[in-house]
Amino acid sequence: MNSPIVHHNLGSRPDTQILRRINFSNTIGMALNILVVIAVLYTLYFCRTLLLPVFVAGFIALFSSPLVRLLADFKLPHPLAAALVVIFLLFMLGLTCVFLGGPAAHWLGSLPELGNKLTAHLNGFADQFNLLRSQVMPSASQESNAVSSLFETILFSAVSLAAGTTAMFLVQVAAVFVITYFFLVYGDNLMRNFVRSQSSFAEKKKAVIIFQTVRDDISRYALLISIINIGLGAATACVMAIIGVEDPLLWGTLAAMLNFAPYIGPLLLCVILTGVGFLEYESVSMALLVPGSFLALNFIESQLVTPTVLGRRFNMNPLLVVLWMFAWGWLWGVIGLLIAIPLLVCFKILSLHLNLLGCWINLLDGDVASNKE
Repeated sequence: MNSPIVHHNLGSRPDTQILRRINFSNTIGMALNILVVIAVLYTLYFCRTLLLPVFVAGFIALFSSPLVRLLADFKLPHPLAAALVVIFLLFMLGLTCVFLGGPAAHWLGSLPELGNKLTAHLNGFADQFNLLRSQVMPSASQESNAVSSLFETILFSAVSLAAGTTAMFLVQVAAVFVITYFFLVYGDNLMRNFVRSQSSFAEKKKAVIIFQTVRDDISRYALLISIINIGLGAATACVMAIIGVEDPLLWGTLAAMLNFAPYIGPLLLCVILTGVGFLEYESVSMALLVPGSFLALNFIESQLVTPTVLGRRFNMNPLLVVLWMFAWGWLWGVIGLLIAIPLLVCFKILSLHLNLLGCWINLLDGDVASNKE
């Protein structure tokens, strides 16, 4: 009577061992994947001086490659067309620095005055708070200069950091334009050689489709988002001029540039414009009108214009977008914030074609209700 049970128990032991081995293999695989992610993050962080110009140059080349192809259609040699595009980009960068360098230096020189004004306003609030605290907790110490000291320390640290990174920034800018030229000249040849290295015709066709899709989608995204950001910058400059803020072109340019980093860039500009408002006006209500007007424009752009123009294809989950930008901002600073979204778009396109994430790709979608429809 007990023999079937014995045989059953004996037969179940190999199955249990197999399940344990499978679970152990899955655990080892997950641990290896985590180690790979940590190794990649470590490499990106500690090799950012080398990798950052390469990534930025690759995106600039990807954005400007249609212009190079357009010039090549007029029978210009490809290296000459690439050189003309790089020279044009350098000219636009130099022109921007010439026209906006003076106003930017003026506002940087106004930082001590801004510190004094903000300190006076904050000390007023601090005095009221200290008075209330002295009535509630008479034994508490009153340190009225704490806010002023903290604000001055933050300003000094920010200016020192900007001054210390200027030389390295100039070197990286020069490297970006040199690498961009070589990307524009030899990037297509590199892609052709990669296609030739594929073993079958189907793999070659798939590689060409992926390359063309990434190039076309990124170029389309760059064109549309650039038009939107330029429009936001022009609207910001007009509103600043109407309000009476000095150097409206500077704030319009900053609005267009920082809007490439959604959520975080406009928030940073809002903080800057708050300081500008306190420098320009004495009353708090007029000072807050400066960032408030920009917030109104940014709300129209982010909630109405951008979703309508870009559509669902480039629609991303806002939470993942913010986390992604924070990650790249930690890795590569301000430039990491600016290129984070193009990187995310590239990653999503590659994941769709190579099935890198499987069904997890749906996590990147922003509007679940519309996708269900």
